[in-house]
Amino acid sequence: MEVLDSRELCALIGALIARSAPRVEYYAADIKRFKRSFSRQDVAVFRQAGYPVGDMELFYVIQRFCDDIALTDMVSDAYMRDLYAAARKLSAAKFRENPYIQSVRVPTAAVGNFCLRTSFYRRGEILLWDMPDLAAEPVVPKLGFFTEDVVFPSIYEGDTPWMSVCPSEIFSMEASVAQAHGRVLVLGLGLGYYPFMIAEKETVTSITIVERQPEVVRLFRDHLLGQFPHGDKIRIVTADALEYMDTVSPDMYDFCFADIWENHVDGAEAYVRLKPHERRLPHTEFAYWIEDPIRWYLEENM
Repeated sequence: MEVLDSRELCALIGALIARSAPRVEYYAADIKRFKRSFSRQDVAVFRQAGYPVGDMELFYVIQRFCDDIALTDMVSDAYMRDLYAAARKLSAAKFRENPYIQSVRVPTAAVGNFCLRTSFYRRGEILLWDMPDLAAEPVVPKLGFFTEDVVFPSIYEGDTPWMSVCPSEIFSMEASVAQAHGRVLVLGLGLGYYPFMIAEKETVTSITIVERQPEVVRLFRDHLLGQFPHGDKIRIVTADALEYMDTVSPDMYDFCFADIWENHVDGAEAYVRLKPHERRLPHTEFAYWIEDPIRWYLEENM
């Protein structure tokens, strides 16, 4: 039985990772010793229970992290099995094959309080590779790590990370990238990852991006847009997304993707304000970043 509600615990672990960037430093010899510590019978028992004994590196790093935060003392065996099942050892090579990562080089540049720069994950640094499934029981964080250092683009507002092209961003947008078609309206710019990916699609004919931060728009136009192979499809409007939606007519767009929030709690109010536009614009298909967590949050708090 979990000491804390699993959703609360998931949020605490996520906050810890964001705050302290925990890292498991290890070497090949550590994995060999760890592997030798298991008898064949141990391996069979752990495999049957659902632990990742087929990948001892994954098992070792996640176990070390859990031991460091004393997680096993707070949760049930079922929780730990689900946690390991959701964990991923991420491929740096595959990450670098992402079209955006391949094409876009990010300089260090600043406009006002916003700074465009590169960030990095160190080898063994624990991250969240995707959003948790808040409808599951128990809810577990989707822990991951890279086996070598990885560099990725980011924007900071002051000292606070504002937007990054990182695994959680990539995985959480896959479905919405696949859905996009025709004349697309994108609410929220960030580093332009979503517009970049959908501009690659022949079925997407034009992309209108609405972004309220002029500093972010300037950084994007001055340093990133010129590197987009299909940047000619993109038009940027500097405006508040919710106010802009009031000006949209039924024949303007075929698809709308909204990403103007940081998380499911922060996004709930804007999501509620956007939903009525679906009825007003019946010929526009809508998609929302992390919609499932937002819907869960609204159902739990209404």
